[in-house]
Amino acid sequence: MLFHSTNSHILFIQCIDRFPQISLTKQNYDKLSQSNIEANTIFNPIINQSSDNNYKLISRNFFIQLINKFWRETIFLSASNQLSDTYIEKLKSDGLLIYSKEYKNFLSAFSKALINDRIHFSLDVTNEKSLKTNDDTYVKYIWRKGFNFAWPESNCYLLSLYRQKYLSNRINNNIRDTLFMYNLPIFTVINNLNQIILSESSNEILLQRNFVESLYYLYSKYFLNKAISQVKYQALFFINPNDANEYKDYIHKKYVKLKQKSLLSTFSSRFDIYHRLMQIRMKYVDFRLIPDLEELGNLVYHYQYYKNVVFHEEQNFSNKSFQGQPIYFIQPVLAKNKKTGKIELINYEYSNHKQKTYHAAFMNYKTALLAWQKFRQQMFNYSLPNKPSILVYNLESFIKSNNHSSNINLNKILIVPSVQSYSYLKNEINTNNQFNVSNKFLYYYSYLKMLSQKIIWSLTSKQPASL
Repeated sequence: MLFHSTNSHILFIQCIDRFPQISLTKQNYDKLSQSNIEANTIFNPIINQSSDNNYKLISRNFFIQLINKFWRETIFLSASNQLSDTYIEKLKSDGLLIYSKEYKNFLSAFSKALINDRIHFSLDVTNEKSLKTNDDTYVKYIWRKGFNFAWPESNCYLLSLYRQKYLSNRINNNIRDTLFMYNLPIFTVINNLNQIILSESSNEILLQRNFVESLYYLYSKYFLNKAISQVKYQALFFINPNDANEYKDYIHKKYVKLKQKSLLSTFSSRFDIYHRLMQIRMKYVDFRLIPDLEELGNLVYHYQYYKNVVFHEEQNFSNKSFQGQPIYFIQPVLAKNKKTGKIELINYEYSNHKQKTYHAAFMNYKTALLAWQKFRQQMFNYSLPNKPSILVYNLESFIKSNNHSSNINLNKILIVPSVQSYSYLKNEINTNNQFNVSNKFLYYYSYLKMLSQKIIWSLTSKQPASL
Protein backbone atom coordinates (compact mmCIF):
# COMPACT_ATOMS: atom_id res chain seq x y z
CA MET A 1 0.00 0.00 0.00
CA LEU A 2 1.31 3.49 -0.82
CA PHE A 3 0.61 6.61 1.22
CA HIS A 4 0.83 9.96 -0.52
CA SER A 5 0.19 13.42 0.87
CA THR A 6 -2.01 16.06 -0.74
CA ASN A 7 0.60 18.65 0.17
CA SER A 8 2.79 19.23 -2.88
CA HIS A 9 5.83 19.59 -0.62
CA ILE A 10 5.43 16.19 1.02
CA LEU A 11 6.07 12.78 -0.44
CA PHE A 12 6.20 9.57 1.57
CA ILE A 13 5.86 5.97 0.47
CA GLN A 14 5.27 2.94 2.64
CA CYS A 15 5.01 -0.56 1.21
CA ILE A 16 3.32 -3.22 3.28
CA ASP A 17 2.08 -6.79 2.84
CA ARG A 18 4.46 -8.59 0.44
CA PHE A 19 6.87 -5.69 0.01
CA PRO A 20 9.14 -4.26 2.70
CA GLN A 21 7.98 -1.02 4.26
CA ILE A 22 9.78 2.22 3.62
CA SER A 23 10.89 4.18 6.64
CA LEU A 24 13.37 6.87 7.62
CA THR A 25 15.23 7.27 10.91
CA LYS A 26 16.08 10.57 12.53
CA GLN A 27 19.74 10.34 11.50
CA ASN A 28 18.84 9.64 7.88
CA TYR A 29 16.44 12.58 7.79
CA ASP A 30 19.39 14.83 8.55
CA LYS A 31 21.41 13.20 5.75
CA LEU A 32 18.56 13.58 3.32
CA SER A 33 18.13 17.22 4.30
CA GLN A 34 21.75 17.91 3.38
CA SER A 35 21.30 16.03 0.11
CA ASN A 36 18.42 18.31 -0.82
CA ILE A 37 20.81 21.26 -0.92
CA GLU A 38 22.99 19.31 -3.36
CA ALA A 39 19.91 18.45 -5.42
CA ASN A 40 20.84 14.79 -5.06
CA THR A 41 18.15 13.53 -2.74
CA ILE A 42 14.63 13.74 -4.01
CA PHE A 43 12.92 11.90 -1.20
CA ASN A 44 11.07 14.05 1.35
CA PRO A 45 9.67 15.19 3.77
CA ILE A 46 12.33 15.41 6.43
CA ILE A 47 11.62 15.47 10.11
CA ASN A 48 13.67 17.45 12.58
CA GLN A 49 13.45 16.74 16.26
CA SER A 50 13.40 19.67 18.65
CA SER A 51 14.32 19.65 22.31
CA ASP A 52 10.80 18.72 23.34
CA ASN A 53 10.86 15.67 21.02
CA ASN A 54 8.28 17.20 18.67
CA TYR A 55 8.79 16.39 14.99
CA LYS A 56 8.51 19.07 12.34
CA LEU A 57 8.12 18.62 8.59
CA ILE A 58 10.70 20.19 6.31
CA SER A 59 9.33 20.75 2.81
CA ARG A 60 11.16 20.75 -0.52
CA ASN A 61 12.04 24.01 -2.19
CA PHE A 62 10.79 24.90 -5.65
CA PHE A 63 14.01 23.88 -7.42
CA ILE A 64 13.97 20.41 -5.85
CA GLN A 65 10.31 19.99 -6.79
CA LEU A 66 11.16 20.66 -10.44
CA ILE A 67 13.93 18.08 -10.34
CA ASN A 68 11.60 15.57 -8.71
CA LYS A 69 8.95 16.07 -11.33
CA PHE A 70 10.94 16.28 -14.56
CA TRP A 71 14.39 14.74 -13.96
CA ARG A 72 14.64 12.11 -11.23
CA GLU A 73 13.36 10.96 -7.89
CA THR A 74 15.05 8.84 -5.24
CA ILE A 75 13.32 6.01 -3.41
CA PHE A 76 14.60 4.28 -0.29
CA LEU A 77 13.44 0.79 0.63
CA SER A 78 13.82 -0.57 4.14
CA ALA A 79 12.14 -2.62 6.80
CA SER A 80 9.46 -0.89 8.82
CA ASN A 81 10.24 0.36 12.32
CA GLN A 82 8.57 2.31 15.09
CA LEU A 83 9.74 5.69 13.79
CA SER A 84 8.06 5.21 10.42
CA ASP A 85 4.79 4.29 12.13
CA THR A 86 5.09 7.41 14.31
CA TYR A 87 5.69 9.51 11.21
CA ILE A 88 2.60 8.14 9.46
CA GLU A 89 0.49 8.89 12.51
CA LYS A 90 1.92 12.41 12.50
CA LEU A 91 0.81 12.88 8.89
CA LYS A 92 -2.64 11.56 9.70
CA SER A 93 -3.03 13.87 12.67
CA ASP A 94 -2.01 16.87 10.56
CA GLY A 95 -4.54 15.90 7.90
CA LEU A 96 -1.84 15.43 5.25
CA LEU A 97 -2.20 11.70 4.67
CA ILE A 98 -5.45 11.35 2.74
CA TYR A 99 -6.44 9.78 -0.54
CA SER A 100 -6.71 12.34 -3.31
CA LYS A 101 -6.46 12.82 -7.05
CA GLU A 102 -2.80 13.70 -6.66
CA TYR A 103 -2.22 10.43 -4.84
CA LYS A 104 -3.88 8.44 -7.62
CA ASN A 105 -1.84 10.28 -10.24
CA PHE A 106 1.32 9.41 -8.36
CA LEU A 107 0.35 5.73 -8.20
CA SER A 108 -0.41 5.73 -11.92
CA ALA A 109 2.93 7.32 -12.80
CA PHE A 110 4.77 5.01 -10.41
CA SER A 111 3.19 1.88 -11.91
CA LYS A 112 3.82 3.10 -15.43
CA ALA A 113 7.48 3.72 -14.62
CA LEU A 114 7.80 0.17 -13.32
CA ILE A 115 6.38 -1.26 -16.54
CA ASN A 116 8.64 0.97 -18.65
CA ASP A 117 11.70 -0.13 -16.63
CA ARG A 118 12.45 3.39 -15.47
CA ILE A 119 12.77 1.97 -11.93
CA HIS A 120 15.06 -1.01 -11.44
CA PHE A 121 14.98 -3.18 -8.36
CA SER A 122 17.76 -5.59 -7.51
CA LEU A 123 17.91 -8.37 -4.94
CA ASP A 124 21.67 -7.93 -4.71
CA VAL A 125 21.94 -4.96 -2.37
CA THR A 126 25.74 -5.01 -2.59
CA ASN A 127 25.43 -3.34 -5.97
CA GLU A 128 23.26 -0.54 -4.63
CA LYS A 129 24.21 2.46 -2.55
CA SER A 130 22.84 1.97 0.91
CA LEU A 131 22.82 3.85 4.18
CA LYS A 132 23.39 1.83 7.31
CA THR A 133 22.44 3.22 10.68
CA ASN A 134 21.47 1.38 13.83
CA ASP A 135 21.41 -1.96 11.99
CA ASP A 136 18.90 -0.52 9.49
CA THR A 137 19.74 -0.75 5.79
CA TYR A 138 18.28 1.67 3.29
CA VAL A 139 18.64 0.68 -0.36
CA LYS A 140 18.66 3.56 -2.80
CA TYR A 141 16.93 3.42 -6.19
CA ILE A 142 16.81 6.17 -8.77
CA TRP A 143 13.58 6.86 -10.66
CA ARG A 144 14.72 8.51 -13.87
CA LYS A 145 12.22 10.78 -15.55
CA GLY A 146 11.92 12.64 -18.82
CA PHE A 147 15.10 12.65 -20.91
CA ASN A 148 17.22 11.46 -18.00
CA PHE A 149 18.49 8.30 -19.69
CA ALA A 150 21.23 6.08 -18.32
CA TRP A 151 24.57 5.90 -20.12
CA PRO A 152 24.93 3.15 -22.75
CA GLU A 153 26.32 -0.09 -21.38
CA SER A 154 29.16 -2.18 -22.77
CA ASN A 155 27.05 -5.35 -22.92
CA CYS A 156 24.07 -3.72 -24.61
CA TYR A 157 21.89 -5.37 -27.21
CA LEU A 158 23.35 -3.46 -30.17
CA LEU A 159 26.91 -4.60 -29.45
CA SER A 160 25.75 -8.14 -28.76
CA LEU A 161 24.42 -8.34 -32.32
CA TYR A 162 27.89 -7.52 -33.61
CA ARG A 163 29.53 -10.11 -31.38
CA GLN A 164 26.94 -12.70 -32.30
CA LYS A 165 27.43 -12.17 -36.02
CA TYR A 166 31.19 -12.65 -35.97
CA LEU A 167 31.70 -14.95 -32.99
CA SER A 168 28.71 -17.10 -32.13
CA ASN A 169 28.08 -18.15 -35.72
CA ARG A 170 31.33 -20.09 -35.75
CA ILE A 171 30.31 -21.98 -32.63
CA ASN A 172 26.78 -22.78 -33.74
CA ASN A 173 27.46 -23.68 -37.39
CA ASN A 174 28.16 -27.32 -36.61
CA ILE A 175 25.00 -27.90 -34.60
CA ARG A 176 22.92 -25.97 -37.14
CA ASP A 177 24.17 -28.18 -39.94
CA THR A 178 23.43 -31.23 -37.82
CA LEU A 179 19.93 -30.06 -36.96
CA PHE A 180 19.31 -29.38 -40.63
CA MET A 181 20.07 -33.04 -41.33
CA TYR A 182 17.43 -34.07 -38.79
CA ASN A 183 14.58 -32.64 -40.86
CA LEU A 184 12.43 -32.77 -37.73
CA PRO A 185 9.15 -31.00 -38.56
CA ILE A 186 7.68 -28.43 -36.20
CA PHE A 187 4.58 -26.32 -36.69
CA THR A 188 3.52 -22.75 -36.01
CA VAL A 189 0.66 -20.40 -36.90
CA ILE A 190 1.19 -17.70 -39.54
CA ASN A 191 -0.97 -15.06 -41.20
CA ASN A 192 -1.64 -14.47 -44.87
CA LEU A 193 1.64 -12.51 -45.13
CA ASN A 194 3.64 -15.54 -43.92
CA GLN A 195 4.40 -13.83 -40.61
CA ILE A 196 4.55 -15.77 -37.35
CA ILE A 197 1.72 -14.93 -34.96
CA LEU A 198 3.03 -13.45 -31.70
CA SER A 199 1.06 -13.23 -28.48
CA GLU A 200 1.40 -9.81 -26.84
CA SER A 201 1.83 -9.08 -23.16
CA SER A 202 -1.14 -7.47 -21.41
CA ASN A 203 1.16 -4.67 -20.25
CA GLU A 204 1.91 -3.77 -23.86
CA ILE A 205 -1.77 -3.79 -24.80
CA LEU A 206 -2.88 -1.55 -21.92
CA LEU A 207 0.17 0.71 -21.87
CA GLN A 208 0.08 3.91 -23.89
CA ARG A 209 3.45 5.62 -24.28
CA ASN A 210 4.05 9.27 -25.00
CA PHE A 211 6.91 10.54 -27.15
CA VAL A 212 9.53 10.49 -24.38
CA GLU A 213 8.54 7.01 -23.21
CA SER A 214 8.61 5.67 -26.75
CA LEU A 215 12.05 7.19 -27.24
CA TYR A 216 13.29 5.63 -24.00
CA TYR A 217 11.82 2.28 -25.04
CA LEU A 218 13.94 2.28 -28.21
CA TYR A 219 16.99 3.57 -26.37
CA SER A 220 16.81 0.96 -23.62
CA LYS A 221 16.21 -1.79 -26.17
CA TYR A 222 19.46 -1.19 -28.05
CA PHE A 223 21.78 0.56 -25.58
CA LEU A 224 20.91 -0.83 -22.14
CA ASN A 225 21.24 -4.33 -20.81
CA LYS A 226 18.72 -5.20 -18.13
CA ALA A 227 19.31 -8.02 -15.69
CA ILE A 228 15.65 -9.04 -15.96
CA SER A 229 14.30 -8.57 -19.46
CA GLN A 230 10.58 -8.25 -19.85
CA VAL A 231 9.08 -10.66 -22.36
CA LYS A 232 6.59 -8.63 -24.36
CA TYR A 233 5.94 -11.03 -27.23
CA GLN A 234 5.86 -14.81 -27.45
CA ALA A 235 6.02 -17.11 -30.48
CA LEU A 236 4.85 -20.70 -30.13
CA PHE A 237 6.17 -23.69 -32.07
CA PHE A 238 4.47 -27.08 -31.79
CA ILE A 239 5.73 -30.62 -32.16
CA ASN A 240 2.23 -31.97 -32.85
CA PRO A 241 0.33 -30.37 -35.78
CA ASN A 242 -2.98 -31.00 -33.99
CA ASP A 243 -1.86 -28.71 -31.16
CA ALA A 244 -0.96 -26.01 -33.69
CA ASN A 245 -4.38 -26.32 -35.33
CA GLU A 246 -6.06 -26.10 -31.95
CA TYR A 247 -4.11 -22.93 -31.19
CA LYS A 248 -5.16 -21.49 -34.55
CA ASP A 249 -8.83 -22.28 -33.84
CA TYR A 250 -8.49 -20.65 -30.42
CA ILE A 251 -7.24 -17.43 -32.05
CA HIS A 252 -10.21 -17.46 -34.43
CA LYS A 253 -12.66 -17.84 -31.55
CA LYS A 254 -10.87 -15.28 -29.40
CA TYR A 255 -10.80 -12.59 -32.08
CA VAL A 256 -14.11 -12.50 -33.86
CA LYS A 257 -12.82 -9.89 -36.31
CA LEU A 258 -10.87 -12.64 -38.07
CA LYS A 259 -13.93 -13.76 -40.00
CA GLN A 260 -11.95 -15.21 -42.85
CA LYS A 261 -10.22 -18.32 -41.56
CA SER A 262 -7.88 -18.16 -44.52
CA LEU A 263 -6.07 -15.29 -42.78
CA LEU A 264 -4.41 -17.80 -40.47
CA SER A 265 -2.84 -21.12 -41.35
CA THR A 266 -0.60 -23.79 -39.85
CA PHE A 267 2.92 -23.62 -41.23
CA SER A 268 5.35 -26.53 -41.13
CA SER A 269 9.02 -25.79 -40.61
CA ARG A 270 12.19 -27.54 -39.44
CA PHE A 271 13.66 -27.75 -35.97
CA ASP A 272 16.90 -26.09 -37.07
CA ILE A 273 14.89 -22.95 -37.92
CA TYR A 274 13.57 -22.85 -34.37
CA HIS A 275 17.07 -23.40 -33.00
CA ARG A 276 18.38 -20.54 -35.14
CA LEU A 277 15.70 -18.21 -33.78
CA MET A 278 16.63 -19.24 -30.26
CA GLN A 279 20.26 -18.28 -30.91
CA ILE A 280 19.28 -14.83 -32.12
CA ARG A 281 19.22 -12.49 -29.16
CA MET A 282 15.82 -10.79 -29.05
CA LYS A 283 15.20 -8.95 -25.82
CA TYR A 284 11.44 -8.88 -25.88
CA VAL A 285 10.53 -11.94 -27.97
CA ASP A 286 10.41 -15.39 -26.40
CA PHE A 287 10.32 -18.50 -28.59
CA ARG A 288 8.69 -21.50 -26.95
CA LEU A 289 8.61 -25.09 -28.16
CA ILE A 290 5.35 -26.71 -27.09
CA PRO A 291 5.75 -30.48 -26.69
CA ASP A 292 3.29 -33.02 -28.02
CA LEU A 293 0.61 -32.59 -25.36
CA GLU A 294 -1.13 -35.88 -26.08
CA GLU A 295 2.14 -37.80 -25.95
CA LEU A 296 3.15 -35.96 -22.80
CA GLY A 297 -0.10 -36.91 -21.08
CA ASN A 298 0.26 -40.56 -22.05
CA LEU A 299 3.84 -40.61 -20.76
CA VAL A 300 3.00 -39.01 -17.42
CA TYR A 301 -0.11 -41.04 -16.68
CA HIS A 302 0.61 -44.36 -18.43
CA TYR A 303 3.99 -45.05 -20.05
CA GLN A 304 6.19 -44.19 -17.09
CA TYR A 305 4.67 -47.07 -15.11
CA TYR A 306 5.56 -49.67 -17.75
CA LYS A 307 8.32 -52.10 -16.77
CA ASN A 308 10.21 -51.65 -20.03
CA VAL A 309 10.42 -47.84 -19.64
CA VAL A 310 13.35 -46.19 -17.83
CA PHE A 311 14.29 -42.51 -17.56
CA HIS A 312 17.58 -40.79 -18.19
CA GLU A 313 19.47 -39.96 -15.01
CA GLU A 314 19.34 -36.21 -15.76
CA GLN A 315 15.65 -36.17 -16.70
CA ASN A 316 13.35 -34.17 -14.40
CA PHE A 317 9.96 -35.83 -13.98
CA SER A 318 7.38 -36.81 -11.40
CA ASN A 319 4.06 -38.64 -11.32
CA LYS A 320 2.40 -35.44 -12.60
CA SER A 321 5.06 -33.67 -14.66
CA PHE A 322 7.79 -34.10 -17.26
CA GLN A 323 10.35 -31.57 -18.48
CA GLY A 324 10.50 -30.91 -22.23
CA GLN A 325 9.53 -32.89 -25.30
CA PRO A 326 9.94 -36.63 -24.63
CA ILE A 327 12.13 -38.71 -26.95
CA TYR A 328 12.54 -42.49 -26.81
CA PHE A 329 15.66 -44.58 -27.42
CA ILE A 330 15.55 -48.35 -27.90
CA GLN A 331 18.22 -49.78 -25.63
CA PRO A 332 20.60 -52.62 -26.62
CA VAL A 333 19.34 -56.05 -25.61
CA LEU A 334 20.97 -59.42 -25.02
CA ALA A 335 19.45 -62.04 -27.35
CA LYS A 336 20.19 -65.64 -28.26
CA ASN A 337 21.35 -66.44 -31.76
CA LYS A 338 19.13 -69.29 -32.98
CA LYS A 339 21.83 -70.66 -35.30
CA THR A 340 24.89 -70.54 -33.05
CA GLY A 341 23.13 -70.65 -29.69
CA LYS A 342 25.33 -67.78 -28.41
CA ILE A 343 24.09 -64.77 -26.45
CA GLU A 344 24.85 -61.56 -28.33
CA LEU A 345 24.31 -57.87 -27.68
CA ILE A 346 21.88 -56.49 -30.28
CA ASN A 347 21.81 -52.74 -30.97
CA TYR A 348 18.79 -51.22 -32.64
CA GLU A 349 20.04 -49.30 -35.67
CA TYR A 350 18.48 -47.87 -38.80
CA SER A 351 20.10 -48.07 -42.22
CA ASN A 352 19.00 -45.99 -45.20
CA HIS A 353 19.43 -46.63 -48.90
CA LYS A 354 22.94 -45.18 -48.79
CA GLN A 355 23.92 -47.89 -46.29
CA LYS A 356 24.47 -45.33 -43.52
CA THR A 357 23.68 -46.47 -40.00
CA TYR A 358 21.84 -44.25 -37.51
CA HIS A 359 20.73 -44.46 -33.89
CA ALA A 360 17.02 -43.66 -33.82
CA ALA A 361 15.38 -41.22 -31.42
CA PHE A 362 11.59 -41.54 -31.55
CA MET A 363 9.19 -38.70 -30.78
CA ASN A 364 6.38 -41.13 -30.00
CA TYR A 365 6.28 -44.27 -27.84
CA LYS A 366 3.94 -46.18 -30.15
CA THR A 367 6.12 -45.33 -33.14
CA ALA A 368 9.08 -46.85 -31.29
CA LEU A 369 7.09 -50.06 -30.71
CA LEU A 370 6.12 -50.27 -34.39
CA ALA A 371 9.76 -49.84 -35.40
CA TRP A 372 10.77 -52.57 -32.95
CA GLN A 373 8.26 -55.02 -34.37
CA LYS A 374 9.65 -54.44 -37.86
CA PHE A 375 13.17 -54.86 -36.51
CA ARG A 376 12.18 -58.20 -34.95
CA GLN A 377 10.95 -59.43 -38.32
CA GLN A 378 14.26 -58.51 -39.92
CA MET A 379 16.28 -60.08 -37.09
CA PHE A 380 14.41 -63.41 -37.15
CA ASN A 381 17.59 -65.31 -36.31
CA TYR A 382 17.53 -63.87 -32.77
CA SER A 383 15.10 -64.43 -29.93
CA LEU A 384 14.14 -60.81 -29.31
CA PRO A 385 11.56 -59.75 -26.66
CA ASN A 386 8.14 -58.48 -27.70
CA LYS A 387 8.80 -55.07 -26.13
CA PRO A 388 12.23 -53.43 -26.02
CA SER A 389 13.78 -51.57 -23.11
CA ILE A 390 13.16 -47.88 -23.82
CA LEU A 391 15.14 -44.95 -22.41
CA VAL A 392 13.20 -41.68 -22.05
CA TYR A 393 14.86 -38.26 -22.24
CA ASN A 394 13.83 -34.82 -23.52
CA LEU A 395 14.79 -33.36 -26.87
CA GLU A 396 16.07 -29.99 -25.66
CA SER A 397 18.45 -31.37 -23.03
CA PHE A 398 19.62 -34.13 -25.37
CA ILE A 399 20.74 -31.69 -28.07
CA LYS A 400 22.22 -29.26 -25.56
CA SER A 401 24.23 -31.89 -23.70
CA ASN A 402 25.49 -33.72 -26.78
CA ASN A 403 26.52 -30.44 -28.41
CA HIS A 404 29.24 -30.18 -25.76
CA SER A 405 30.03 -33.89 -25.60
CA SER A 406 32.21 -36.05 -27.80
CA ASN A 407 30.64 -39.33 -26.70
CA ILE A 408 27.77 -39.21 -29.18
CA ASN A 409 27.97 -37.91 -32.73
CA LEU A 410 24.79 -36.00 -33.54
CA ASN A 411 25.29 -36.75 -37.22
CA LYS A 412 24.56 -40.40 -36.47
CA ILE A 413 21.26 -39.68 -34.69
CA LEU A 414 18.03 -39.99 -36.66
CA ILE A 415 14.99 -38.32 -35.09
CA VAL A 416 11.80 -40.11 -36.11
CA PRO A 417 8.63 -37.96 -35.96
CA SER A 418 5.25 -39.29 -34.92
CA VAL A 419 2.78 -40.85 -37.35
CA GLN A 420 0.53 -37.80 -36.92
CA SER A 421 3.26 -35.44 -38.11
CA TYR A 422 4.06 -37.71 -41.05
CA SER A 423 0.40 -37.94 -42.10
CA TYR A 424 -0.07 -34.17 -41.78
CA LEU A 425 2.98 -33.43 -43.93
CA LYS A 426 1.89 -35.97 -46.52
CA ASN A 427 -1.56 -34.38 -46.82
CA GLU A 428 0.00 -30.91 -46.91
CA ILE A 429 2.27 -31.90 -49.80
CA ASN A 430 -0.67 -33.31 -51.74
CA THR A 431 -2.71 -30.18 -51.05
CA ASN A 432 0.13 -27.89 -52.15
CA ASN A 433 0.61 -29.92 -55.32
CA GLN A 434 -3.09 -29.62 -56.13
CA PHE A 435 -2.91 -25.91 -55.35
CA ASN A 436 0.08 -25.46 -57.64
CA VAL A 437 -1.65 -27.42 -60.42
CA SER A 438 -4.74 -25.23 -60.03
CA ASN A 439 -2.64 -22.07 -60.17
CA LYS A 440 -0.83 -23.28 -63.28
CA PHE A 441 -4.14 -24.20 -64.89
CA LEU A 442 -5.59 -20.77 -64.11
CA TYR A 443 -2.46 -19.10 -65.44
CA TYR A 444 -2.52 -21.00 -68.72
CA TYR A 445 -6.30 -20.59 -68.94
CA SER A 446 -5.94 -16.81 -68.68
CA TYR A 447 -3.14 -16.84 -71.22
CA LEU A 448 -5.17 -18.96 -73.68
CA LYS A 449 -8.20 -16.74 -73.15
CA MET A 450 -6.24 -13.59 -73.98
CA LEU A 451 -4.61 -15.32 -76.94
CA SER A 452 -7.98 -16.47 -78.33
CA GLN A 453 -9.40 -12.96 -77.95
CA LYS A 454 -6.48 -11.55 -79.92
CA ILE A 455 -6.96 -14.16 -82.66
CA ILE A 456 -10.69 -13.45 -82.93
CA TRP A 457 -10.05 -9.72 -82.94
CA SER A 458 -7.43 -10.12 -85.69
CA LEU A 459 -9.84 -12.17 -87.81
CA THR A 460 -12.67 -9.69 -87.47
CA SER A 461 -10.58 -6.54 -87.84
CA LYS A 462 -8.91 -5.16 -90.93
CA GLN A 463 -5.38 -5.30 -89.50
CA PRO A 464 -4.02 -8.42 -87.78
CA ALA A 465 -2.95 -8.16 -84.19
CA SER A 466 0.64 -8.77 -83.17
CA LEU A 467 0.64 -12.19 -81.56
